[in-house]
Amino acid sequence: MNSRKLFRSVRTMLAPALLAVLAACGGGAETAPAPKNAVDTPLSAVKELKVYDARGGAKACAAPGTSCPPITPDRELADKCALRGFRMVQCGCESLCTGDVSGEKQGYDAEGHAKACPPPAAECTAPPASAAFQDACTDKGYHLEQCGCEWLCSGRTAQ
Repeated sequence: MNSRKLFRSVRTMLAPALLAVLAACGGGAETAPAPKNAVDTPLSAVKELKVYDARGGAKACAAPGTSCPPITPDRELADKCALRGFRMVQCGCESLCTGDVSGEKQGYDAEGHAKACPPPAAECTAPPASAAFQDACTDKGYHLEQCGCEWLCSGRTAQ
């Protein structure tokens, strides 16, 4: 993977998390203007977004509250959320994850099948992932991770 794609992948993964942290810390429009390349999300899309709490409870995302007390994000949830390729969003007066991170960690193979993602096995070395699979994974903002003796993507790249 060339450095340009790697930088783009890292930027794609970190920018939403950084914005969520700024929002959670009270960094509103008055103190931290949105980056010039930020995409405005229509309110209707936010209302249809399915989000999850630390226990895996799913709910529809309410529009961000305007008179919320300061939000202290759940650090463990935020870390798991980012590491699994999701992002934290403010829904109402809560900070929630766009994916369910309560259960066993999973990844997706090149065909789009969900598989459990155990820690890398010491007794084997995963064969290199195909360039097409690597590109499909990173171009969608996900990341490759060695799971057991194979490479899996943090998000579904094939349907």
